[in-house]
Amino acid sequence: MLVSSHLLTEDKEQHQVPGPPIGHTRPLLQAPGGYTSWRGWLLGKSLPLSIFTLFLVANGLTLPREAMQLVQDGVRLYPLMQVLRHFLMLGFLLLVAAAYLTRTHAVARAHGFWERDFPLFVLFATFAGMSFLRHNEDAQTVPLVAVGIFLTLVGFYFSLWALWYLRTSFGIMAEARSPVISGPYQYVRHPLYLGESLTMLGLCLAMGTASALLFWAVWTGLQLGRAAVEERKLAQQFEDYRTYRNRTRFILPGLY
Repeated sequence: MLVSSHLLTEDKEQHQVPGPPIGHTRPLLQAPGGYTSWRGWLLGKSLPLSIFTLFLVANGLTLPREAMQLVQDGVRLYPLMQVLRHFLMLGFLLLVAAAYLTRTHAVARAHGFWERDFPLFVLFATFAGMSFLRHNEDAQTVPLVAVGIFLTLVGFYFSLWALWYLRTSFGIMAEARSPVISGPYQYVRHPLYLGESLTMLGLCLAMGTASALLFWAVWTGLQLGRAAVEERKLAQQFEDYRTYRNRTRFILPGLY
Protein backbone atom coordinates (compact mmCIF):
# COMPACT_ATOMS: atom_id res chain seq x y z
CA MET A 1 0.00 0.00 0.00
CA LEU A 2 2.83 2.37 0.77
CA VAL A 3 4.44 1.63 -2.59
CA SER A 4 1.14 2.09 -4.44
CA SER A 5 0.50 5.36 -2.65
CA HIS A 6 3.94 6.63 -3.50
CA LEU A 7 3.57 5.71 -7.19
CA LEU A 8 0.14 7.34 -7.37
CA THR A 9 1.49 10.55 -5.86
CA GLU A 10 4.44 10.53 -8.27
CA ASP A 11 2.13 9.95 -11.25
CA LYS A 12 -0.03 12.92 -10.24
CA GLU A 13 3.03 15.15 -9.96
CA GLN A 14 4.20 14.15 -13.46
CA HIS A 15 0.83 14.94 -15.09
CA GLN A 16 0.09 18.09 -13.14
CA VAL A 17 -0.27 21.15 -15.43
CA PRO A 18 2.04 23.91 -14.22
CA GLY A 19 0.28 27.11 -13.25
CA PRO A 20 1.42 30.64 -13.97
CA PRO A 21 4.47 31.89 -12.05
CA ILE A 22 3.82 33.61 -8.75
CA GLY A 23 3.31 37.33 -9.26
CA HIS A 24 2.43 36.88 -12.97
CA THR A 25 -1.00 38.08 -14.07
CA ARG A 26 -2.57 37.58 -17.48
CA PRO A 27 -3.91 40.63 -19.31
CA LEU A 28 -7.65 40.85 -19.02
CA LEU A 29 -8.01 41.72 -22.72
CA GLN A 30 -5.43 40.97 -25.40
CA ALA A 31 -4.59 43.81 -27.80
CA PRO A 32 -5.94 43.03 -31.31
CA GLY A 33 -4.11 42.75 -34.61
CA GLY A 34 -1.01 40.99 -33.32
CA TYR A 35 0.04 43.86 -31.03
CA THR A 36 1.72 42.75 -27.80
CA SER A 37 0.13 45.52 -25.72
CA TRP A 38 -2.59 48.14 -25.87
CA ARG A 39 0.10 50.82 -25.56
CA GLY A 40 1.74 49.56 -28.76
CA TRP A 41 -1.67 49.43 -30.45
CA LEU A 42 -2.39 53.06 -29.55
CA LEU A 43 1.06 54.31 -30.54
CA GLY A 44 0.83 52.52 -33.88
CA LYS A 45 -2.47 54.18 -34.76
CA SER A 46 -2.57 57.55 -33.01
CA LEU A 47 -0.43 59.56 -35.47
CA PRO A 48 -1.97 58.33 -38.76
CA LEU A 49 -5.46 58.53 -37.30
CA SER A 50 -4.81 62.11 -36.15
CA ILE A 51 -3.60 63.10 -39.64
CA PHE A 52 -6.53 61.53 -41.46
CA THR A 53 -8.98 62.92 -38.90
CA LEU A 54 -7.73 66.43 -39.76
CA PHE A 55 -8.27 65.72 -43.47
CA LEU A 56 -11.70 64.29 -42.64
CA VAL A 57 -12.74 67.36 -40.63
CA ALA A 58 -11.45 69.76 -43.30
CA ASN A 59 -13.29 67.88 -46.05
CA GLY A 60 -16.44 67.61 -43.93
CA LEU A 61 -16.48 71.37 -43.30
CA THR A 62 -15.95 72.17 -46.99
CA LEU A 63 -18.71 69.92 -48.32
CA PRO A 64 -21.75 71.70 -46.77
CA ARG A 65 -20.42 75.12 -47.79
CA GLU A 66 -19.94 74.10 -51.42
CA ALA A 67 -23.31 72.35 -51.49
CA MET A 68 -25.06 75.50 -50.26
CA GLN A 69 -23.18 77.59 -52.84
CA LEU A 70 -24.30 75.18 -55.55
CA VAL A 71 -27.93 75.56 -54.49
CA GLN A 72 -27.72 79.38 -54.39
CA ASP A 73 -25.88 79.84 -57.72
CA GLY A 74 -27.64 77.09 -59.64
CA VAL A 75 -26.33 73.74 -60.79
CA ARG A 76 -23.26 74.02 -63.02
CA LEU A 77 -20.91 71.26 -64.09
CA TYR A 78 -17.70 72.28 -62.34
CA PRO A 79 -19.23 73.21 -58.95
CA LEU A 80 -21.26 69.99 -59.12
CA MET A 81 -18.07 68.03 -59.74
CA GLN A 82 -16.41 69.72 -56.76
CA VAL A 83 -19.27 68.75 -54.46
CA LEU A 84 -19.18 65.20 -55.81
CA ARG A 85 -15.42 65.03 -55.30
CA HIS A 86 -15.69 66.14 -51.65
CA PHE A 87 -18.51 63.69 -51.02
CA LEU A 88 -16.53 60.76 -52.42
CA MET A 89 -13.39 61.87 -50.61
CA LEU A 90 -15.34 61.91 -47.35
CA GLY A 91 -16.29 58.26 -47.86
CA PHE A 92 -12.71 57.37 -48.79
CA LEU A 93 -11.25 59.04 -45.69
CA LEU A 94 -13.79 57.31 -43.45
CA LEU A 95 -12.74 53.96 -44.90
CA VAL A 96 -9.06 54.84 -44.42
CA ALA A 97 -9.70 55.68 -40.76
CA ALA A 98 -11.53 52.36 -40.32
CA ALA A 99 -8.63 50.55 -42.01
CA TYR A 100 -6.17 52.06 -39.54
CA LEU A 101 -8.32 50.91 -36.64
CA THR A 102 -8.48 47.32 -37.89
CA ARG A 103 -5.07 46.84 -39.50
CA THR A 104 -2.69 44.26 -38.06
CA HIS A 105 0.77 44.68 -36.58
CA ALA A 106 3.57 45.05 -39.14
CA VAL A 107 5.85 42.04 -39.64
CA ALA A 108 8.58 44.41 -40.81
CA ARG A 109 8.50 48.14 -40.04
CA ALA A 110 9.48 50.90 -42.47
CA HIS A 111 13.11 52.03 -42.39
CA GLY A 112 15.03 54.71 -44.23
CA PHE A 113 13.99 57.49 -46.59
CA TRP A 114 12.30 55.41 -49.32
CA GLU A 115 10.20 53.28 -47.01
CA ARG A 116 9.30 55.87 -44.36
CA ASP A 117 9.77 59.45 -45.58
CA PHE A 118 9.08 59.18 -49.34
CA PRO A 119 5.48 57.88 -48.95
CA LEU A 120 4.69 60.69 -46.50
CA PHE A 121 6.12 63.21 -48.96
CA VAL A 122 3.86 61.87 -51.73
CA LEU A 123 0.83 62.02 -49.42
CA PHE A 124 1.35 65.67 -48.50
CA ALA A 125 2.30 66.55 -52.09
CA THR A 126 -1.09 65.19 -53.16
CA PHE A 127 -3.11 67.47 -50.92
CA ALA A 128 -0.78 70.44 -51.42
CA GLY A 129 -0.81 70.10 -55.20
CA MET A 130 -4.60 69.84 -55.40
CA SER A 131 -5.03 72.91 -53.20
CA PHE A 132 -2.85 75.04 -55.53
CA LEU A 133 -4.30 73.88 -58.85
CA ARG A 134 -6.95 76.12 -60.42
CA HIS A 135 -9.50 75.33 -63.11
CA ASN A 136 -9.85 77.19 -66.40
CA GLU A 137 -13.52 77.89 -67.10
CA ASP A 138 -12.74 79.22 -70.60
CA ALA A 139 -11.07 75.94 -71.62
CA GLN A 140 -13.77 73.75 -70.09
CA THR A 141 -16.26 72.02 -72.34
CA VAL A 142 -19.18 69.82 -71.41
CA PRO A 143 -17.64 66.64 -72.93
CA LEU A 144 -14.30 67.22 -71.16
CA VAL A 145 -15.92 67.80 -67.79
CA ALA A 146 -18.21 64.81 -68.35
CA VAL A 147 -15.20 62.56 -69.09
CA GLY A 148 -13.48 63.93 -66.00
CA ILE A 149 -16.47 63.17 -63.78
CA PHE A 150 -16.77 59.68 -65.26
CA LEU A 151 -13.09 58.89 -64.63
CA THR A 152 -13.39 60.29 -61.10
CA LEU A 153 -16.33 58.00 -60.33
CA VAL A 154 -14.61 54.94 -61.83
CA GLY A 155 -11.41 55.75 -59.95
CA PHE A 156 -13.19 56.15 -56.62
CA TYR A 157 -15.00 52.86 -57.19
CA PHE A 158 -11.70 51.03 -57.73
CA SER A 159 -10.13 52.81 -54.75
CA LEU A 160 -12.94 51.89 -52.38
CA TRP A 161 -13.05 48.32 -53.68
CA ALA A 162 -9.31 47.89 -53.22
CA LEU A 163 -9.25 49.57 -49.81
CA TRP A 164 -12.04 47.31 -48.56
CA TYR A 165 -9.90 44.22 -49.27
CA LEU A 166 -6.66 45.86 -48.14
CA ARG A 167 -7.98 47.29 -44.87
CA THR A 168 -6.14 45.01 -42.38
CA SER A 169 -2.87 45.47 -44.31
CA PHE A 170 -3.29 49.15 -45.18
CA GLY A 171 -0.51 51.61 -44.51
CA ILE A 172 1.02 54.80 -45.88
CA MET A 173 4.63 53.84 -45.22
CA ALA A 174 6.19 50.72 -46.78
CA GLU A 175 5.59 48.15 -44.04
CA ALA A 176 5.18 44.40 -44.49
CA ARG A 177 1.85 42.99 -43.38
CA SER A 178 -0.03 39.96 -44.65
CA PRO A 179 -0.19 40.22 -48.49
CA VAL A 180 -3.65 40.68 -50.02
CA ILE A 181 -4.29 38.70 -53.22
CA SER A 182 -8.11 38.54 -53.31
CA GLY A 183 -10.74 40.87 -54.73
CA PRO A 184 -9.22 43.36 -57.19
CA TYR A 185 -5.75 42.21 -56.15
CA GLN A 186 -6.21 39.01 -58.13
CA TYR A 187 -6.17 41.09 -61.33
CA VAL A 188 -3.40 43.62 -60.60
CA ARG A 189 -0.96 44.07 -57.75
CA HIS A 190 -1.83 47.73 -57.12
CA PRO A 191 -5.54 48.36 -57.74
CA LEU A 192 -5.63 51.11 -55.11
CA TYR A 193 -3.01 53.14 -56.97
CA LEU A 194 -4.86 52.46 -60.23
CA GLY A 195 -8.07 53.82 -58.74
CA GLU A 196 -6.35 56.87 -57.27
CA SER A 197 -4.62 57.62 -60.58
CA LEU A 198 -7.90 57.44 -62.51
CA THR A 199 -9.53 59.72 -59.94
CA MET A 200 -6.73 62.25 -60.18
CA LEU A 201 -6.78 62.13 -63.98
CA GLY A 202 -10.50 62.82 -63.99
CA LEU A 203 -10.11 65.80 -61.68
CA CYS A 204 -7.22 67.23 -63.68
CA LEU A 205 -9.02 66.79 -67.01
CA ALA A 206 -12.06 68.62 -65.67
CA MET A 207 -9.83 71.51 -64.57
CA GLY A 208 -8.86 72.01 -68.21
CA THR A 209 -5.29 73.26 -67.65
CA ALA A 210 -1.89 72.01 -68.81
CA SER A 211 -0.47 72.48 -65.30
CA ALA A 212 -3.13 70.12 -63.89
CA LEU A 213 -2.24 67.41 -66.41
CA LEU A 214 1.48 67.92 -65.70
CA PHE A 215 0.78 67.54 -61.99
CA TRP A 216 -1.10 64.28 -62.69
CA ALA A 217 1.83 62.88 -64.72
CA VAL A 218 4.40 63.72 -62.03
CA TRP A 219 2.15 62.52 -59.22
CA THR A 220 1.45 59.21 -60.99
CA GLY A 221 5.19 58.66 -61.39
CA LEU A 222 5.64 59.19 -57.65
CA GLN A 223 2.86 56.72 -56.92
CA LEU A 224 4.49 54.08 -59.16
CA GLY A 225 7.72 54.67 -57.23
CA ARG A 226 5.86 54.00 -53.97
CA ALA A 227 4.45 50.79 -55.42
CA ALA A 228 7.93 49.56 -56.38
CA VAL A 229 9.26 50.25 -52.86
CA GLU A 230 6.33 48.39 -51.30
CA GLU A 231 6.83 45.39 -53.60
CA ARG A 232 10.49 45.12 -52.66
CA LYS A 233 9.54 45.17 -48.98
CA LEU A 234 6.89 42.48 -49.35
CA ALA A 235 9.08 40.27 -51.55
CA GLN A 236 11.80 40.31 -48.88
CA GLN A 237 9.38 39.03 -46.24
CA PHE A 238 6.98 36.66 -48.02
CA GLU A 239 7.83 33.90 -50.48
CA ASP A 240 4.14 33.65 -51.45
CA TYR A 241 4.24 37.28 -52.54
CA ARG A 242 7.13 36.59 -54.90
CA THR A 243 5.04 33.86 -56.55
CA TYR A 244 2.02 36.17 -56.70
CA ARG A 245 4.14 38.94 -58.25
CA ASN A 246 5.33 36.64 -61.04
CA ARG A 247 1.79 35.73 -62.13
CA THR A 248 -0.07 39.06 -61.66
CA ARG A 249 0.18 42.30 -63.63
CA PHE A 250 1.63 45.39 -61.97
CA ILE A 251 -1.17 47.96 -62.37
CA LEU A 252 -2.97 47.57 -65.72
CA PRO A 253 -4.97 44.32 -66.19
CA GLY A 254 -3.62 42.28 -69.09
CA LEU A 255 -1.11 44.97 -70.10
CA TYR A 256 1.42 45.97 -67.42
